[in-house]
Amino acid sequence: MQISKTDFIQFLHCPKSLWLLKHKPEAYPHGEFSDYAEKLAAEGYELEAYVRELIEAGVDAAQFSFQTVFQTERGLYAKTDIVRENEDGTFNLYEVKSSTRVKADAKHNQIKDACFQMIAAEEVRKDVRDVFIVHLNGDYVRDGEINPDALLTFAKVTSKVREIEAETRIEINKALDLLQTAEIDESCCSCLTLSKANHCDSFEHFNPGIPKPSIYNLPRISKAKLETFAGEGRFDLEDIGLDEVTEKQAYVLRSAQLREPVVDQGALARWFSRAKYPLYFLDYETYSSAIPIVDGARPQSPIPFQYSLHIKRTPDDLELVHVEYLAEEATLPRAMVDHMQRHIGPKGSVISWHASFENTQNKTMAKQFPDKAEFLQSLMDRTLDLEDLFAAPYVDIAFGGSTSIKKVLPVLAGDLDYAGMDVANGTDAMNAWKHLISMPDGDVRNRLKESMLEYCKLDTYAMVRIFEEMERV
Repeated sequence: MQISKTDFIQFLHCPKSLWLLKHKPEAYPHGEFSDYAEKLAAEGYELEAYVRELIEAGVDAAQFSFQTVFQTERGLYAKTDIVRENEDGTFNLYEVKSSTRVKADAKHNQIKDACFQMIAAEEVRKDVRDVFIVHLNGDYVRDGEINPDALLTFAKVTSKVREIEAETRIEINKALDLLQTAEIDESCCSCLTLSKANHCDSFEHFNPGIPKPSIYNLPRISKAKLETFAGEGRFDLEDIGLDEVTEKQAYVLRSAQLREPVVDQGALARWFSRAKYPLYFLDYETYSSAIPIVDGARPQSPIPFQYSLHIKRTPDDLELVHVEYLAEEATLPRAMVDHMQRHIGPKGSVISWHASFENTQNKTMAKQFPDKAEFLQSLMDRTLDLEDLFAAPYVDIAFGGSTSIKKVLPVLAGDLDYAGMDVANGTDAMNAWKHLISMPDGDVRNRLKESMLEYCKLDTYAMVRIFEEMERV
């Protein structure tokens, strides 16, 4: 049975998940190719084109080949982005990645990825001399036409790949042995000891008896705790003691066991005491890409292109002021900052959700536009994070252990809904803007623009409604 690099990485994450995919594809929960995954794939092709351009301009271009396939007798299948045949008959392998550094974490282990490629090449009698990860130069700033030589970094990772070669060969052998097995125990999988965000796609297939809510709804739960609870068969939150979890996890646990929200009135009061009127509910939409689309931008650096602002002037204000901005061409956001400065006054709190994101953009824009630094610093100094209310002051198991606005909103303001919107999340907004800036004027473009404005407007109005609901609490 054939095993590709993608299959191998899946095996490392959850062996049984790969077995199910290969042996019972009809039972495997194939997810849709997400819009974000589609965006990453398109950027990968674009980046590979610049790598090819750079290589083909070199004096040794004839020694390179692209998308070379290595297929071994025992079933390894690897398609390597670039191969160079050296003068001494050895080969160099190059893997192209759209990151700004070489990643070696559990989720994105590019070294392990490259090691699989090398092993497959060597099993078809290719003598591999060196292995490279070609990634983006995070310090590159676009200035005119893209300069591939400055954009790209060729990181030699041969020694790191060789260090893990022995263990990788053992893992590959285990993967191939598993795939030769006709039947396995399908009553559980190794993801039982991983957090919810790290569960395999087939988690529910292998673990159908897990209650909802469960230990996987406890925020930031450690692997050690999960190993203990899973080893003892304690998945239901009713079976977990408050003395067994952290302080923040205890809020979620108490809410689950009481079947009602857990409210810390003192913490709520302290947060609201910092809110000074007028209140400015602010949300940005940003676009990031592997290849910078405007001068002055770096690879993978977010570019704010839109904002929505709801202004609540007094506690009893029933007629909110709404302000919005949407850039209609690819440019750094100076005009957007000018627009904000005309509508956000020098006093009053700025309220965002997961405010570190907005403040990171403010910090970046302050560096890009020094004459706006004082205004942007003022926004940062006056920012309150509405998400903080749901870390401890107000915790409801109905949020599923999450503090995401998409989880909180349906519980506190169920009449507001993103479902059915043409633009319904941040990835939709990024994709929509990319289309908008290249579309000709007309009805189609106008409808897309309205959809983008509607989505961003709902983001800030949702914050207003949640703020008011928590104020009543």
